[in-house]
Amino acid sequence: MKKYVYTPFYQNNRGFTFISTLLLIIILALTLPFAGYLLKASSYTVNPDEISIQLFFQFLRNDMINATDYQVSSSSLSLNLDNGNTATIGSYNNQIRRQVNGLGHEVYLQNVKEWNLIPLSYGFHATITSLEGEIYEKTIVFYK
Repeated sequence: MKKYVYTPFYQNNRGFTFISTLLLIIILALTLPFAGYLLKASSYTVNPDEISIQLFFQFLRNDMINATDYQVSSSSLSLNLDNGNTATIGSYNNQIRRQVNGLGHEVYLQNVKEWNLIPLSYGFHATITSLEGEIYEKTIVFYK
């Protein structure tokens, strides 16, 4: 008994031609040199101090949102919280720390050379100078 395997053969199937392969090589040869420039242009340097200062400003804003009242001096901020506690944010060595009722030592930001607060009628304006000399500013609004 003979066993046969049927494999159909289609006349209209075409593979890659020499022209299509040559065209692909030409397109790749023209675009690959620009890929390095595109990758170089898309990369950027990350500044960890800038990221930590932006995060500090978000913490400060969130604390202001949760506060019922606040007092601003040139280098410290006192917030009256909902639960009756008082949170004080002030400088300590080259750090900015948060204390609740004078206890604790929660570090909000490090590598700070100078921290100034300017009271405004609707909040305050914070200016931070890093140890590298970069200056960051933010106005925080108190919502009643």
